[in-house]
Amino acid sequence: MSRNASTPAFVERRATERKPTALLAFAQHRDGSRYPCQVKNISDRGAMLEFLGSQVVQLEDAFDLVLASAEMRYAVQLIWRKERTVGVVFCLDAE
Repeated sequence: MSRNASTPAFVERRATERKPTALLAFAQHRDGSRYPCQVKNISDRGAMLEFLGSQVVQLEDAFDLVLASAEMRYAVQLIWRKERTVGVVFCLDAE
């Protein structure tokens, strides 16, 4: 059976485009504890983060993502995790 050339092998389901990055950041909990990570890609709605070692298992469901170079802070919600990598969505103000 031949494969139809017009059928894509991968269908992107995200509403916004992801941009690859190598930004250094921290996941910061309310108690002030910080876990270093790298932002692997980012979009208008969220980001994919990669952590070192077992730090990913210590993450809470909601935390602040602090970009190390700019000291910018974003409230995020944990959506998924796989090994050392997690996906987060930015929490937008309801105002």
